[in-house]
Amino acid sequence: MYQLLIVDDQPDLVEDLATMLPWESIGIGAVFQAGSGTEALDVMKETPIDIVISDIRMPGLSGLDLIETIRATWSHVKCILLSGYNDFEYAQRALKSQASDYLLKPVEDEELLQAVRSAIAALESRWLEVSSHQGAIATLKDNLPIVRSHLLAALLKGRRYYGAEWEKKLGMLHLALPAESPMSMMLLRMEDYFASQNETDSSLFQYAICNIAEEIFADGFKLWNMMDDYGYCVFLILPSDGCSRLEMTVIEQKMSHLQHYVKLYLKGTISLAASKQVRFPDDIAVIYEQLLGSFRQRIGGERDFFYTLAEENGSSEASSLSQLYQPPLLHHLLEAGQWEATETKLEAIFAELEQKWGDSHEHILETYYSVVSSLSYSIHKNKLWMADIMGAEFNQLLGGPHFHTIRQLKEWTAEVVGSYRGNVAGRAQDSRSGIIKKVQEYASSRLDTASLQSIAENVYLNPSYLSKVYKLETGEGISDYLSRLKMEKAAHMLRSSQEKIYEIAAMVGYQKTSYFIKVFKERYGVTPQEFRDS
Repeated sequence: MYQLLIVDDQPDLVEDLATMLPWESIGIGAVFQAGSGTEALDVMKETPIDIVISDIRMPGLSGLDLIETIRATWSHVKCILLSGYNDFEYAQRALKSQASDYLLKPVEDEELLQAVRSAIAALESRWLEVSSHQGAIATLKDNLPIVRSHLLAALLKGRRYYGAEWEKKLGMLHLALPAESPMSMMLLRMEDYFASQNETDSSLFQYAICNIAEEIFADGFKLWNMMDDYGYCVFLILPSDGCSRLEMTVIEQKMSHLQHYVKLYLKGTISLAASKQVRFPDDIAVIYEQLLGSFRQRIGGERDFFYTLAEENGSSEASSLSQLYQPPLLHHLLEAGQWEATETKLEAIFAELEQKWGDSHEHILETYYSVVSSLSYSIHKNKLWMADIMGAEFNQLLGGPHFHTIRQLKEWTAEVVGSYRGNVAGRAQDSRSGIIKKVQEYASSRLDTASLQSIAENVYLNPSYLSKVYKLETGEGISDYLSRLKMEKAAHMLRSSQEKIYEIAAMVGYQKTSYFIKVFKERYGVTPQEFRDS
């Protein structure tokens, strides 16, 4: 549904247009109101507006000035101008400002609705073009190396794709790589002369080195590369002819040639570490971690060096728990309040712990400290205290873990995460209840001037968000609530006071008595005078 903003210095006219026309029937989900061009710009800074209907002649910022400002800042917004003057200069300037329509007052309801329909059709046409499949494919082709790099980065961090989704993703990136394809991974470190360059020159050298690598490996292999977070160039080396095995001797020869030609033509040194043959894509994250460790331990500070990872790592060697560090990370899920995804993540973590490291107290500690770190990050990010969330458990936390089994850690984690979830849910409910109370207190005390914008400013919230929260909690929109409150107060005053009808109209926020009478009759079926007489 689209969002509409009506701007006019006559509040009764704005109120009439906003409430009396069947906007929802033509696709308008929310109607906002402004009494001046300046107020309209304030609304647009806070709320995504799709269509603006504005009077031309207003004090201060005129309608024409307003749409020129809108065009400069929000080029996608459609603007419809209303004018009481059939002046060619106005129309000419409106056309220059690319107004969607130019209507003369008094405008018929159907004429205005049709103008908005036309604006919606133009918006839909534009956004369909922007988001079209063909346009997306063209953009993807233009940015193919970048998108491939992002996908490889996700795979290095343990992201997994399955079935048709994976095949479709590879097809879009023009990577014809069936599951279980043989591959080798190579890490490349730029050294000495390269490392002393500024960021721009370093990027150029990286590009040149990757081009040299592509040229050297072109005979029999395909390369897929990116720069990782540690400054290594990561290459996947894949067979170009669909072979089921890689000739590792050939790969090692090409690695040696790559070092030679980089030194010869670019005057700098590189070190390389490569894996033996593994499976694509299942082994990418595991072999990447092994290569990082190997680079640190085997090559270290050596220059112009290359190393090939052994087929087997010793079975007694320790390793970290991959599920703890694979995206989505636990602290991101907790911070975002994605509780079901958090439960799934914890199940995967404990499943790996039980299957691989059931007898390792060190890995139980690694999991415990990771969970505590994620919880403390999320709790503090939400401006809360761990002691308030955890209660008595916090004292145990200060004394360090007392877990000897995975089951004990699992139960403790479930209890603490459950307490945090309950606390966040309670605070959210209390916060919403407080907002509703503030809205109602403000509206009842300033009924003659209250509007969605003024209420939102009073409670320091975006009008669109406030409107959604209020309707979610009460089942009634703020505009409907204000209208009902005004009519109920008017009815009470008609029954219990001797105030004149035009005075009552002003007291509940209607400057034009005729409009007040019209709205009152629509609600109660009789005029205010007939209501008083009865």
